[in-house]
Amino acid sequence: MPIEINGFSPRRTQTSSDRRVRSLKGDGGSRTAGGGGAAGAGDQVTLTGTAARLRAIEQQLARVPVVDLERVQSMQDAIKSGEYRVDPQRVADKMIELEAALDGV
Repeated sequence: MPIEINGFSPRRTQTSSDRRVRSLKGDGGSRTAGGGGAAGAGDQVTLTGTAARLRAIEQQLARVPVVDLERVQSMQDAIKSGEYRVDPQRVADKMIELEAALDGV
């Protein structure tokens, strides 16, 4: 079933007269009207000491494995041998800590 759309021509293309853009001269070079200027030749980015430390920490974390396989194996062994004990007070404390942390978010 064909659909007819009035006023639409597939051959019509947008020309420079359809949109009006003007250049503005500013201190940092040229930019287009409507905000968001182009980067000027004198622009530079400086990282703070905190940003540099965060980047170093991020690189260190990227090298750490997601799962501690030794700990997983020791937990599996403790469960299999019946040595693993659950401390209900510790579980409750951790649940309370998590709940408090989520409230602060």
